[in-house]
Amino acid sequence: MIFLSLSLAALMAPPAAAAGVPVTFKGKSGTTEQLPAGLSPDQVAIVARYAPWASGAGYRMDFDAQGRILLVTHKNRSRLQDTLRTIGKAQTWFDGVLPAPERKVQPETPVDDKPAPPAPEPLPEDPESKALRQGTGTPAAPDSPGTKTTWQTSWGTGSIEPDTQIAALFIVKTAEDYSTLLDVLASETHYLKHWIDDARKHTGFTIEDPLAGAYQENAAGQEEWNGDHELINRTVQLMTLRRFGQQPNWIVQGIAWDGEIAADGLVYCFPFRSEFVFAAEHGAWPNEAKALVKDLGRTLELSDVANWKRGTWKDKPAKLAWGTVHHLIGQGPGPLSNALEDMRLMREKKDRRTTGPNSWERIPGFELSAEDQTAILQARFGPDVLKDITNSVRSGRVSVRKDPKPGTKNSAGRG
Repeated sequence: MIFLSLSLAALMAPPAAAAGVPVTFKGKSGTTEQLPAGLSPDQVAIVARYAPWASGAGYRMDFDAQGRILLVTHKNRSRLQDTLRTIGKAQTWFDGVLPAPERKVQPETPVDDKPAPPAPEPLPEDPESKALRQGTGTPAAPDSPGTKTTWQTSWGTGSIEPDTQIAALFIVKTAEDYSTLLDVLASETHYLKHWIDDARKHTGFTIEDPLAGAYQENAAGQEEWNGDHELINRTVQLMTLRRFGQQPNWIVQGIAWDGEIAADGLVYCFPFRSEFVFAAEHGAWPNEAKALVKDLGRTLELSDVANWKRGTWKDKPAKLAWGTVHHLIGQGPGPLSNALEDMRLMREKKDRRTTGPNSWERIPGFELSAEDQTAILQARFGPDVLKDITNSVRSGRVSVRKDPKPGTKNSAGRG
């Protein structure tokens, strides 16, 4: 007990360079020198992790009402309470449509018992950075003025205990602050060093380990940009990664877009898109997704969305991804959460290769196949799930299947 007390006391002591950073928690105010009462050890740890950067850059720290997100903003920024309320509304929506799933035991042994290829790249590896180095990601040059988009990437090993992490969300004031924040992450986390150079070309990111997101407000060249939508999208991404670990790109983005549309029927976040965004596009997604399915002339296949890789923008898969997620969420709370838990566990089993008799490592750039994802959705939503998705998106009305078994008819649709 004495040892634990001493350890916690050491953790509670703020770094000398981090003195004076304001910290609030559930209505209680403090600083990094005297933290508010009631913080858990994990909450204390995340404050200590980012306090030196916040102190040097002139930022403050505020926990959301549920204590799951540490919001880090400039001390002179206004609308703090409005920002916290928006975060709270986004989390309430997320918890309502994607509650915690039925948890299963984690697999302990790798499935793939084949020897690893010689001289593998160091792991864990950032799949998006790998794609970029192979020429399949975003252009090497920064986006031109007027077309800049935010960096939205979901990265991680997928092996962190779900629903346990405290997320950090940074709303940065300047490009310099954004760059120094990236320096902090690169210095602490060796597997982000390859990713960091690409992240500098954009104005935001979302990563799983450490669970963190950031975006720069009022960045040069930002047009057709909405801060509240950025906040909703980023919050929902963080909550998705926190609860379900690393998921296929189309799912993470689709959930975040459904959160945006649920707020006011509009979409403002277009990750990795370089061309100009017209004002009319923000509210056109349901009609555009409907037209895309009609143009397909066939039942939607998961490969239509699952092959859309991180680090790229593809207009057609993006809108079909949202339509697919919108249908799955529309089946009510529970089924999609359990499907995402199934995907998390399947990834945990398959994203491994042996390196010796008693050792294994993650596979660089691993993604669950469209076939695996389809099988999981069919198990949770019924064998006709792709037909149901196609009909929902094409009609603009979500058909709710009461009992996902062969031969069961859909109930009345809803928008």
